[in-house]
Amino acid sequence: MRIRALDSIRGLLLLQMTLDHFGKPISHYLYQCFGFFSAAEGFFFLSGFVGMLAAASKSVKDPTQSWMRWRAFKTWRYHAVTLLCLCLASYWFLPRVAYIFKSLHQHPFTGTLWSATLVNTPEWLDVLPLYVVFLLLGSFVFPLFVKARRKRTIFLLWLPSCTVWIATQFGLRDAVNALFPAWISHGDFDPFGWQFVYFSGAAVSAWWRLARTVESPTSTLAVTIVQKSTPALLIALLFCFLWSHQFIPLELPAPALVDKFSVGPLRFANFFLFMLTICWVVRTWPSLLDFRATNVMGRHSLDVYTAHIVFLYLWMSVPNSIRYHAPWNVLVPLAACVLLWALAKAREPRKQ
Repeated sequence: MRIRALDSIRGLLLLQMTLDHFGKPISHYLYQCFGFFSAAEGFFFLSGFVGMLAAASKSVKDPTQSWMRWRAFKTWRYHAVTLLCLCLASYWFLPRVAYIFKSLHQHPFTGTLWSATLVNTPEWLDVLPLYVVFLLLGSFVFPLFVKARRKRTIFLLWLPSCTVWIATQFGLRDAVNALFPAWISHGDFDPFGWQFVYFSGAAVSAWWRLARTVESPTSTLAVTIVQKSTPALLIALLFCFLWSHQFIPLELPAPALVDKFSVGPLRFANFFLFMLTICWVVRTWPSLLDFRATNVMGRHSLDVYTAHIVFLYLWMSVPNSIRYHAPWNVLVPLAACVLLWALAKAREPRKQ
């Protein structure tokens, strides 16, 4: 079961992440433009949501969800090849980004080992490893979601993910990282925090699927409550938007509440309100967010995201006299988005 609007939204999120990563002046207007969260949360949430839909549709022919482990291996290959090529390029002819791969240049053998096992993840190369880990974990968790026939079961399956996320707010990642050599780069994203976004997407997808297939007074009541709460959600979302952009005279929340790396509580709550609103829009007007250009990018998100990393490193290697000045700091990011769309389009199977 594939929902075209979701692919389109994933494509939009990829474009926003690309423009964010290329920096100012465009990122000044796009980064966290809807509140205390970024496009990355949406991408991981939708990956879990769409992955759960795929798991449900493939459960008869592939009950163990082996396709997820194959997808994880494919993603690992993309990451490994990208990391190897960029590491060698930084050593030979991209000296401006060599500092990012310092751990690998100074520890070639052990650095390669830790990188292959996704422990060492240099800057900008820490998202695909997360996706690999979540896919592997999902291949064991998603079959349980598919078999769930009660919403209580879905909640119990989601609860461990929530527990780990709560623990990471109190330093779980630092305790685990202390077990590894100090020179290892663990990336910016906390896997113990971001898994919560991914598996929350899967849990919502499982709940939505169960509500559509199992008719009961409880299911009908739950759907009615969600629908009637939409106005309140919109008001809360608007409040967070105005608060985050300082349009209302309130002191900004404590950094721990909106921390990006561990997905702070207020950050996740604000993001979840946004996703519920998007779900309402898709449910009410299915074609409103379905754009052909971004749809193709969403369907080939792995290729697009990997290519965007390469473009980003090439851009970081450009002299500052070009990188931080107009018109190049506007034209180059826009050109990169066009090239990413062209890549996704080229990956489309040709019609016979």
